[in-house]
Amino acid sequence: MTESSTAARTEVARLRGSAGGGSGSDGSSPELAEALEQLATAATGEGDPGTAAAALEEAAGLWGRIPEPDHEGFYLLLAATVQRLRGDLGAARHNLERAAARDLPEAVRRAFGAERAEQALARGEHEAAYEGFGGVLAVLDARVDGPVRARILQRRAAATVTWEQWAQAAADLMDVQELFTAHGEAEEAEAAALGAALSVARVDPSTAEEVWSAVTSQAPRDGSAVAARGVTGGRIALLAEDPRLALDRFDAARQGALDATDPIAYLAAVGEAVAVAESPGEDAGAYGRLATAWVTVGDLLGAPAGRQLVRPLLLEGLRERLGTERFSAARGAYEARTRAGS
Repeated sequence: MTESSTAARTEVARLRGSAGGGSGSDGSSPELAEALEQLATAATGEGDPGTAAAALEEAAGLWGRIPEPDHEGFYLLLAATVQRLRGDLGAARHNLERAAARDLPEAVRRAFGAERAEQALARGEHEAAYEGFGGVLAVLDARVDGPVRARILQRRAAATVTWEQWAQAAADLMDVQELFTAHGEAEEAEAAALGAALSVARVDPSTAEEVWSAVTSQAPRDGSAVAARGVTGGRIALLAEDPRLALDRFDAARQGALDATDPIAYLAAVGEAVAVAESPGEDAGAYGRLATAWVTVGDLLGAPAGRQLVRPLLLEGLRERLGTERFSAARGAYEARTRAGS
């Protein structure tokens, strides 16, 4: 338990004691509600969403009795969000129902509309989620709420992706790209365009290639951008049934992640490349990429981390998929290549 968490719990206990000790407080004081907010913040920081959600629900109840409908709605919304993220969809829905019975400000009700759609998405109700996010978009002012509109469109696209409505997802994400570009959010705009390219690749790889090429025609901002572009381009190439091009792009993504000193992105790109390289005659390339990753991740994070992160992929995952005989042949071929090149 962190120092801030301990202090917050102590303050909540003190205020509760004052309320129960005949001081004249009815337990609905703003001070106690604010202390509960601090407790929720501290609990979230130390990875205790259960405590955070309980504190937020209690704070919402206090604000409702004061009454302060703005605050009540805000904390109900936070509680519902935390509960959804921790997988407690029943409790999250209960807080939606609590909010629906309150006379809350319009802005708060709009936020609850987005949360209702998020809960539908979490339950796998893709059509309801799509319609819910559409309802939120319908009340937004495009001139004033551009970045907000972009983020709701992103979430609607997430619903259509899980629903496998690829063309609609791509259309929404291209709108997101335009909105972020108009508001000077270049990094967000590029991510949306890459997402659109990957979505449309499911139904039209040639159009996806055009979108991807438009993104990559601009100089990348850093190695992380190179990595994201490479992984997306590789997946598009696979959907276009061009594994050699996919492998080249995944390898470019590996190098970009290495340049950015991003071991997570590096391993993701390695995994994509290995999956393509695993074929008769190419097994040595798959083995070699993982062997190189072992050393590279060890250089970035230390040898123990390299062993912990890569060893299971190499000595368990790859060997299990190839079988002992084929794995040994791949290792032998890779080692022979290495000796010949040294």
